[in-house]
Amino acid sequence: MEKFGELVRERREALKISQIELAQAVNTTQATIDKIENHRSMRSRFLPAIFDVLGLPLDELTKGAISPPKPNASFPPRFQRFSQDRSIPVYGQTEAGPNGRFIMNGMKVADVFCPPGLEDVPEAYAVRVYGTSMEPRYRAGETVWLNPRLPVRAGDDVVVQLKAESDGDEMASYIKEFKSKSSKVLRLWQHNPEEGEPKELDFDADDVFSIHKVVHHSTV
Repeated sequence: MEKFGELVRERREALKISQIELAQAVNTTQATIDKIENHRSMRSRFLPAIFDVLGLPLDELTKGAISPPKPNASFPPRFQRFSQDRSIPVYGQTEAGPNGRFIMNGMKVADVFCPPGLEDVPEAYAVRVYGTSMEPRYRAGETVWLNPRLPVRAGDDVVVQLKAESDGDEMASYIKEFKSKSSKVLRLWQHNPEEGEPKELDFDADDVFSIHKVVHHSTV
């Protein structure tokens, strides 16, 4: 079983990626990667994801030994390094409300890494998940990344902003699953509403300010 840790370390170093980058790719911590590489955590639930990211044979996890991977030009590693040239802003939130309602106050509260696919999207941003209305898909405190350039389709997760009701008011926002939008109605879905709240939410289409697609989420 110690070969697992050695193989992970050798493969990671061959791909020239750090423990932190590998941890981010599988949504865990650097400490977990270090434990695996140093044979202190051989039954980690992250092993399958680590093997997948590094391009190691997943079927060998159920066996007692693993052969070192052989280079194959037709199957390059699936790992994609996170951009080191930019970060994504996380916008702050205030004033919680029913159905997971929150306000994006426009203030940057943090910077997070730029996932693959957002390197050339200057409008990309991130927000924290508030409340439990989208569990188990998203949990409170997780980060979601948005690409405002992408169109949305039924089944996509989105952040929706509604127009302010009057001058001086702030725009209410929701993280939900997009169902449909007609000329009259925007229809969203929440997986885990509070008691007395519906799973399906309808909003007047004229009240919608923006609908931005969630393209990545993480616990970081």
